[in-house]
Amino acid sequence: MFIESYRELPLLAWPREVIDAIVAFEQAFVIFRQRHARMVERVIGRRTGTGGSAGVDYLDKTALEYRIFREVWAVRTLLVPKADLPRLRDSEFYGFVAAT
Repeated sequence: MFIESYRELPLLAWPREVIDAIVAFEQAFVIFRQRHARMVERVIGRRTGTGGSAGVDYLDKTALEYRIFREVWAVRTLLVPKADLPRLRDSEFYGFVAAT
């Protein structure tokens, strides 16, 4: 939440890039799951999957419900107005110099 709220601070640029990479990784994984489900649907149709699973229905469910970094996605949806953010103590440490 801190990194997202104070994302314009120069010192927080690299942690923000790490978070963006994590989100991109998860997005790629979701896309893989969706494509895998379509491939399975093409090959075996709507029959029972391996191991007795529900097949394509199960794969579709996993693409939508299972997230690895659920909290990271949740924080990205929160918006705190700048006026409501607490003032940083020792803001120079973060590379933030208030405009005069």
